Amino acid sequence: MCRKHYLILWRDNIIGYVKIELYQGSKLISVIASKTASDGVFAWITNRPILQGFYIRVTSLEDENVFSRLQLR
Repeated sequence: MCRKHYLILWRDNIIGYVKIELYQGSKLISVIASKTASDGVFAWITNRPILQGFYIRVTSLEDENVFSRLQLR
């Protein structure tokens, strides 16, 4: 299977650390990063095919009500 390289980008307005997760609809598919600095960029390498309806959720570890949802293209 071919490894794919992605840059996950978000507007960095979250202080501290975030977790990054992959969802399809309301279903959690995988945790991409359980804890990473909130600097607006994360390099992700995966063997998983990205299907229609998948999205990335970047969530503050300090307050789970602070998050960003990034649609995959």
